[in-house]
Amino acid sequence: MPEERASVAGGERTAGLPLGERPLLCLVTDERHPALVEVARQALEAGIDLLQLRGPGLSAARLYELATILGPLARQHGARLIINDRLDVALAVGADGVQLGRRSLPLAVARSLCQRWGQSLLLGASVHSLAEAEEAVASGADYLLAGTIFPSPSHPGQAGAGPTLLRQLRDRWPRLPLLAIGGLSAANAAQAIAAGADGIAVISAIYGAASVAQAVDALRQALAAGSRARWQPGPPAASHNSPAT
Repeated sequence: MPEERASVAGGERTAGLPLGERPLLCLVTDERHPALVEVARQALEAGIDLLQLRGPGLSAARLYELATILGPLARQHGARLIINDRLDVALAVGADGVQLGRRSLPLAVARSLCQRWGQSLLLGASVHSLAEAEEAVASGADYLLAGTIFPSPSHPGQAGAGPTLLRQLRDRWPRLPLLAIGGLSAANAAQAIAAGADGIAVISAIYGAASVAQAVDALRQALAAGSRARWQPGPPAASHNSPAT
């Protein structure tokens, strides 16, 4: 079996998502943004936990190039680098994980390839229903990324599933790491956490902000409010449906 590649960021991977008392904040890159790397760098400096490199319209060569830039930045700031869909790129750069969707390689195949190459990557599954989640968990997903929770510019015309989907998934798997995506912003992130998510993933809430640092801070405050609503008795978090990603 080939030796495990060292991460482009150097050092060793840490198994599992960095779950703790504080909900996770993941930034998904926007391939259309002219300052993709710079915004990601500022977000890492501001303290995001996960950086997901996503570029369905980008070539494997360009994704690899971006990963070799963003990987070291993520590791420098104690964050994890997740590659969306492209297991080949994730393996090539020694990323921390790969996010797999309905059009990606099957989870079981991805796990087998990771083992063949001596790499232990986190395998996340993008799900949109309880049925999809059942299939993903049965196939060995390490965590779920559930959406679309609220209406999102990146998925025009799709109605959000709302916090109900998150509650269903949390009730079904009380301990499985669960992230929410889709239309999430500082105005509604608390609802996702109160409904059972361990964190959120955003695009435009950070890439569309005038100040990355202020956007991250506002999201952190919303996540903290959601955590309090989830674990402490009291009225539910207020409902907001401001669209973001």
